[in-house]
Amino acid sequence: MPLNESPAEGVEVLHAAAVAADLTGRGALAVSGPDAAELLHGLVTNEVKGLRPGAGRHAALLTPKGRMRAELAVLRVSESELLLDCDAPLAGPLLAILQGYVPFSRSVLEDRTGETGVVHLEGPAAAELLLAAALPEPGPEEYAHAAGFLDGVPLRVVRVSRAGEPGFDLRTSRDAVPALLTLLSSRGAAVVSPDVLEAGRIEAGLPRWGAELTETTLPNEAGLERTAISYTKGCYLGQETVARIRTYGHVNRRLVALLLPIGCAAAPGDDVRAGEETVGNVTSAVDSSRRAARVALAYVKKGHDEPGTALAVATKEGAAAGRVAAVPLER
Repeated sequence: MPLNESPAEGVEVLHAAAVAADLTGRGALAVSGPDAAELLHGLVTNEVKGLRPGAGRHAALLTPKGRMRAELAVLRVSESELLLDCDAPLAGPLLAILQGYVPFSRSVLEDRTGETGVVHLEGPAAAELLLAAALPEPGPEEYAHAAGFLDGVPLRVVRVSRAGEPGFDLRTSRDAVPALLTLLSSRGAAVVSPDVLEAGRIEAGLPRWGAELTETTLPNEAGLERTAISYTKGCYLGQETVARIRTYGHVNRRLVALLLPIGCAAAPGDDVRAGEETVGNVTSAVDSSRRAARVALAYVKKGHDEPGTALAVATKEGAAAGRVAAVPLER
C-alpha cells in the first residue's frame, strides 16, 4: 500500500507495523580471493577474519590519525568473498581507498553498486511480513544475512535497523526492485520515501554519514565503539588513536540528543549553548510526536553531555531550551 502522505505519517506506520523504502544506490563492493578477509581485517576497526558465512559486522575505516574515512558493514558471503555495504555518498570514495590496497594482496575488488537494488523493510511487523512473502529471514544477530530468490532472481536479506525498529535490507538486482516493492506492499508494508527512514533515524538517535559522521569525526565521539570497534583484534589503520582514547577514557565532545519544544526551528548547523558559551552544533533535527519533542542530534563538549543537562539551541527564531538525552534513544 503506497503511502503518499507526510513523513510524520510514515513514521507512525514505521513504529506500528512495517514500511518499505527504495534505498537503491547504496554502495555494494565485493572483495574476493584467498586474502580478502585478511586484507579487510587489517584495514577496518572490527573483526573480519572470524566472520562465518552468513554473518556480518558494523565497522569503520579510519585515517592513520583515527579520523573517519568511511562507515560500513562487512558481510561474509563465503570463505573467499565479502560484501561491503555503505551509504551512497561513500561508494566512490570507499572504492578508491580499497583500490590502493587490493593490488598488494591476492584479492579482487568489484564495484557492484550500479547493478544492485536495495529495498529496506522496517517495523515491528517486518519479520512477520518477510515470512508472509516467503522471503528468507537471517539469524538474530545484527548484520546476519541469508540468501534466497525472488522469481528466480538472487536476493540477500540482511538484518539491520536503520530507524530504531527491527529491520532488513533486501539486496537484489535493480530490475527486481519494482516487483519486490509490489510483493512487500501486497503483504501489508507501507511503501514510503527514504525521508521516512531519515526521520525515524533521527528520532532514534542513530548517526549517519554526511550528518553526524564526517571525515572530521573520531568514531568514539559518535558512540561507534558500541558496535563498530574491536579492542582485541590486533592492528588496523588508526588503532593507536582508538586505543589511546580507550586508555584515557574520553573524547572532547560527544554525540547526544537534545529534546526541544516540538515545532521549534532547530536545524543542522545551529549553535548549542550553555548560557552564553557555545558548546556544540546541531547535526540533524526532526519533530517527533512519539517523544512529544523536536529531537536534535548534536555534538557537545565534554562536561555538557550528561543526560538531563539543560542546554539551548540558537535557532533562526531565537533560543530553544531543551535537555540532553543519551543516544541511541530508547524505543
